[in-house]
Amino acid sequence: MYATISPVLRGSTIFVFLAAVAVLGWDAGKPGIATAYVDPIVKIQAQDEGYYGSISFEMAKSGDWLTPRFLDRYALTKPPLLYWLQATAVKVIGRKPIALRIPSILAGAATVAIVYAWLLGEGGLVTAALAACLLLLSSHLFFVVSRIGLTDALLTFETSLAMFTLARDPQLKSRVGLWTFGLASGAAILTKGIAGLFPLLALAVFCAISKKRPRWVRLAQIVSISAAIAAPWHLYELWRHTRWFWAEYVVSELVTHAVGSPPQSTQESQAGYYLKRLALLDAPLLAAAVAALFRNRPRVLIAWTVVVLAAAMSFEYRNTTYTAPLLPALALLAGGAIPARWSRWALAAAAVLFVGKAMAPAETWGIPFGAESMIPAEQALDRYASLKRGNELIIGRPDDGFYSACLDLPRVRYLYLDPSTERRRYALDFEELGITVTAADFDRLPELKPAFEQRLRDWGLERGDPIATVILARDMEQAGAVIRAHPEADFLLPATWAEQDNGAHSAVDAGSGWILLLSRQILQKSAK
Repeated sequence: MYATISPVLRGSTIFVFLAAVAVLGWDAGKPGIATAYVDPIVKIQAQDEGYYGSISFEMAKSGDWLTPRFLDRYALTKPPLLYWLQATAVKVIGRKPIALRIPSILAGAATVAIVYAWLLGEGGLVTAALAACLLLLSSHLFFVVSRIGLTDALLTFETSLAMFTLARDPQLKSRVGLWTFGLASGAAILTKGIAGLFPLLALAVFCAISKKRPRWVRLAQIVSISAAIAAPWHLYELWRHTRWFWAEYVVSELVTHAVGSPPQSTQESQAGYYLKRLALLDAPLLAAAVAALFRNRPRVLIAWTVVVLAAAMSFEYRNTTYTAPLLPALALLAGGAIPARWSRWALAAAAVLFVGKAMAPAETWGIPFGAESMIPAEQALDRYASLKRGNELIIGRPDDGFYSACLDLPRVRYLYLDPSTERRRYALDFEELGITVTAADFDRLPELKPAFEQRLRDWGLERGDPIATVILARDMEQAGAVIRAHPEADFLLPATWAEQDNGAHSAVDAGSGWILLLSRQILQKSAK
């Protein structure tokens, strides 16, 4: 049966949760959007935080809570649970970076609380449980993803909750166990699509390796509950935006990135990539978990670990955050193997480790309370946004991680230098739809716009607002021609591009190597 949680355990778990909220939330709103590294080894910034944040800000503003949009087009790369939570926070506290991070902070803290309750519920000592919690909090990857607006902390919490339920009630006989596991599994799918299958896949592995497992009827009920949570949104988008949903969500995200051959950030092997990052980012946690396997092999944790590792190895696209749901399992393995006579020493060592990592935030393995990187154009964009101009803004050679998309600007376009003549084509072809255009086509956009609008309508998008969101110039000559041909637009450009203007703009030094070219034609800002 599903054991009742004692009042003492419940109270101490709430205390651990609140303490974790305080730790993870400390100064979490100060770092700029997309300034954390999702891969500190090769310094890849969390650009998706800008992407997700823009979607959530727009959702809160427009009131369309069903279909996510990014820069006026549909954004069906992920299900919407994170966007719903972020947009709700935006409604409550306003358009601030911390609003995008509150769901991750709460999810991270809840995961820490689950680790604590799990170990104490199995008869462990408070000191050993707290040591495991500190080991998890001192994990660079867990700490970072629990403080930024990505899906990983939420998925990690949902997976941990489902596995905690299975550990307490291996046959899921109780109504509480059944519904908790089913709801957590459905929410995981509604958070990250195919990766949200982790709880259900781990349950399948657990059934294969454990004699004490749920009956077939219970398994069918769990799948039904999960489907009841996750299916409605998927079915709605498949019905309402059939062509776009199929091309972006199914073909591009599930096929191209999961089992296809997507462009990679490194040329390392799958195993080498993940082993290197686990070792360099979270060596103490990894070492403690591996050592614990020689003392104890709990089947739930084994199933959990196998599924996450197998998924990371099988997804063709490599991403360090894919291993985030593994980290609580490692902390549980380590905490569950601490001998009673060493538990106080283990807690002291974990505390020293946490403090030591916090004092070395710039190191790959450190835990950073501040920004890990900076976006050079951030101050310039903030300054421009404060002007509240109604002109469209064209950003030349952008490197802002879509921070500009999170600002309340009338329209943003991105001007890239791209000398290549051949580009990879995806199922959702932005060039065919006119979302991406060449510099030459941008200069004759009024002539081409009707055809692009018709193509967008064929794909279910009634408005032509996303046309020419991205402009590709082969060289500086073409980029300069765009600047000179559009005196009505404002530009944020690298300072070295200022000479391309023909005097139709007022030049303002924006600092950090950027310059603003402000149109002399001041347009009134209006709501879309």
